[in-house]
Amino acid sequence: METIVQFVARIAPFVYGLAAIGVFFAIRGIAQATQALRVAVFGLEREDAKERRRRSVNAILSLSGLSLVVYIVSNVIEPNLAGVSNEPTATPVVFVTEEPTGTEIRLLYPTITSTILVGADLPTSDPSINGCEILGANISNPIAGQTVSGQVTVEGQANILNFSEYKFELRGESTGGAWVVVGNYPTPVSDGFLGTWDSTSLSSGNYTLRLVVLRPDGSFPTPCEVPLLVAPSGSSPPVSP
Repeated sequence: METIVQFVARIAPFVYGLAAIGVFFAIRGIAQATQALRVAVFGLEREDAKERRRRSVNAILSLSGLSLVVYIVSNVIEPNLAGVSNEPTATPVVFVTEEPTGTEIRLLYPTITSTILVGADLPTSDPSINGCEILGANISNPIAGQTVSGQVTVEGQANILNFSEYKFELRGESTGGAWVVVGNYPTPVSDGFLGTWDSTSLSSGNYTLRLVVLRPDGSFPTPCEVPLLVAPSGSSPPVSP
């Protein structure tokens, strides 16, 4: 259904143009039939003129109705469908929420500190317990235990049945133990680039990134959680001896 609505919206100008041409010729047909009706002498000629005028009026009504339906589809229905943009666009403001649905809002201000980071302190990731084994709702990059900084690119899958939207949430030292929304996206992704989030406003330390893929009713499969190490912006990941 969504594909049909988007197709109708794309061809709307073409439909309007054809309808306008059809209405023009129908009005012309009414004028010609009315003129023929005035000069008609025989009953057969008068009936033929009336029939032509009736067909022209019906054509105008049909074309007007078609144009109205296309207008409603392209200007009312299509803008309200999910997946408005073709590329994922990150939410510029960071929100705080105790659950995967946002409630309270709080900005994370830059608190970067020069801390020596040890990647071995991170918890290990087990796909069987963190939800990342679910098809259509998982993160393939970054991987568990990875050190990240600056703009972090996230790849994976966000394409479940009855998809509504997906978002990234983060929990760690700068969030006070709460899950923080760092990006909302309305377009499903079968496999590939999911979006980016900015880690420069976070203090260095251990964090957990999770992907929540929502359905229209607000429900969601088990979120995929990936433990990460956030380093100061511009620093390099520690090298193992």
